[in-house]
Amino acid sequence: MGIEIRKSICRVCSRGCPIDVEIKNEEIRQITPSNPQNGGQLCALGYAYKEYITRPDRIRTPLRRVGERGSGQWESITWEEAYREIGDKLLKLRAEYGADTVAFYTGYTKWYRPVYQRFVHSFGTLNYGTESSACHQSYRMASELNFGVLTTPDIPNSDLFIGWAYNPFYSGNSQGNPLEEFRERGGRVIIVDPKYTPAAKLADIHLRPDPGTDGALAHFFGNYLIQHGKTDEEYIAAYVHGFPEYKRYVRKFTLEKTAQITGIPEATLLTAAELIADSPVFSINISGAAIPHHTNGMQNCRAIQALLAITGNFDREGGNLPVEYPVDALNLKVEWDKFVDETRPLSEDGSGYQNSVAWHKKNPGFRAEGRKTCKPKIGSGRFPLWAQVVDEFQSMDLSRQILEGTPYPIRAVFALGMNRRMFLENEKLMEALGKLEFFVDVDVFWTDAAKLADIVLPACTSVERAELVCSGPTVRYVSPAIKPLYQSKSDVDILCELADRMELADPLLRRGYEAIVRHVMMKIGITFDDLRSSGAAMKIPGKEPYRPGKSLQLGLRTPTGKIELYSETIADIPEEYGLNPLPTYRDSLPRKGKNEYPLTLVAGSRISTRFHSRFNGVRASDYFRAVPSAELHPLDAQTLGIRQGDAILVTTPTGTMRVHAELTKAAKRGTVFMFQSYADEADVNRIIDGNHLDPYSGFPGYRTVRCKVEEEQAV
Repeated sequence: MGIEIRKSICRVCSRGCPIDVEIKNEEIRQITPSNPQNGGQLCALGYAYKEYITRPDRIRTPLRRVGERGSGQWESITWEEAYREIGDKLLKLRAEYGADTVAFYTGYTKWYRPVYQRFVHSFGTLNYGTESSACHQSYRMASELNFGVLTTPDIPNSDLFIGWAYNPFYSGNSQGNPLEEFRERGGRVIIVDPKYTPAAKLADIHLRPDPGTDGALAHFFGNYLIQHGKTDEEYIAAYVHGFPEYKRYVRKFTLEKTAQITGIPEATLLTAAELIADSPVFSINISGAAIPHHTNGMQNCRAIQALLAITGNFDREGGNLPVEYPVDALNLKVEWDKFVDETRPLSEDGSGYQNSVAWHKKNPGFRAEGRKTCKPKIGSGRFPLWAQVVDEFQSMDLSRQILEGTPYPIRAVFALGMNRRMFLENEKLMEALGKLEFFVDVDVFWTDAAKLADIVLPACTSVERAELVCSGPTVRYVSPAIKPLYQSKSDVDILCELADRMELADPLLRRGYEAIVRHVMMKIGITFDDLRSSGAAMKIPGKEPYRPGKSLQLGLRTPTGKIELYSETIADIPEEYGLNPLPTYRDSLPRKGKNEYPLTLVAGSRISTRFHSRFNGVRASDYFRAVPSAELHPLDAQTLGIRQGDAILVTTPTGTMRVHAELTKAAKRGTVFMFQSYADEADVNRIIDGNHLDPYSGFPGYRTVRCKVEEEQAV
């Protein structure tokens, strides 16, 4: 047979870059970039996708544990046997203890999540959690508390672009980089990042604050703009709630105080503030990971976004635009949200996402009558703001609830991709999983968590399955490029087939993925048959470009209908939680231990040839950095007597890990940058206190941890 090119998508990350899969004799020869959506290019991981797909540690068949948990003793079983055993056990637990005794969790990727969440709702619980407990959702919380919606920077029409932890060359580089074109047209750029990155090379000003001090920096800019008459008073009067309180609060962020907090020289702060003041139209990009990954992260995001509010740069051309209208009827889109809600139960105590103002503004037709009730989702008592704003349980509280059994016991976990590397002090997660009465893990590869499961099921990769891809104004149905390898199956097929075996009261879910796709596409003016036969992205008929200003005119999905610098949602949280409705700033580093642990560990620094732990074991990942390494500034290393490549010990109050020294001036003095998701003794999250969490969002404080570094031989 000859060579055939089949269209597919890469799902190493969530971007879903189109790819051409070169096939001969039903085997993949190579993978190359497909169409202009990704600029005719792929990142290093995309080019290595073939090796990723064929990793030797792929799970090949359904397996049942036959030895002690973690012993590695398994027997192969059929899919029917697996479905029968899983279904019978879950239904038995539900009958004896209620649906909430089972926690449903998912890691990467995200494409199947609406189907999974509906499965969880049809089972009868709100205990659906994801890896987004540590990714993006904190930033989403800030955006929805302030604006009622996520926003995107309108970079081409800006005078000034502020990139807050903006690193497109390592995160999404194959999607094209608008910053280079913006600079070529004369746009001005400020990059805020303690690390010197490729993006910083394009900046007019590169600000290097100490990690976690971004909120203080934003408040200094806010105070400067107010004091110099550079705010939009008419806009504030019409569309901003809480400005007088915000104005009083930010007064204390003087030039001198902010320089002390952030470690940025006063002259540099002034130069940046003057550039912002002289740029009436500016946009901001906030990293959904780097900025929220502090124990003050959610409020830091709100503080940065406040700059858009006081200058009139939200819902304005050249500023930050809403990603959708506040009135859902105006959003022509695939109706995944309504699909998830059709079987949603309600929390018995009235708490949770479906009782928020934003929820009811988004879903005016939602009716509570006749719906089942369930217990509050995991983490609701510990992180009530998260529970109110985010439609997931807070996974950072999962281990605690399993181990303590409060406020109610969790006896089973059903997971689609459980990765211990994400969790702080993650030996506690392994202990918790070992305590469960029943644990199922569905994954592509063997992980530490999968090795503790009672039943393991093999999932396939994106080139082996079908997927409905929704991107902006377009939809595309991607057919499998090859058949699933071994006995693996698509995650959605596993869910639908299991739902049918369990006879869940959800006929649509039980009919399978194609029936679901037809259902959610009903109102977009494109038939499923036409979409599938085309194989290409099709524009949703009637979907027009967003018109700036429309959302403010219609009223936002916030309690007041305005931009809320003073959040009425936070104000409704009981006082004993100590949450402030203003975007207040506090230090993210613990006050104790500075003398013993003088450096700041920043866990989560990006490496271009790795993405979390998904490429562990792939040879291409080792081309850039073959051994686990921590980045230090050369002057810090000199003080410590450490040379390039030395074996070093990085120690926190929680534990110690052994890595190698990577000396670079890209690291700010006093900081230690470490990539997450190395295995075993180089797993940095293992040595971060499990309670080092943001009280607003529950997010882990990966990027501000007190530490010390020593040469291994000197210990």
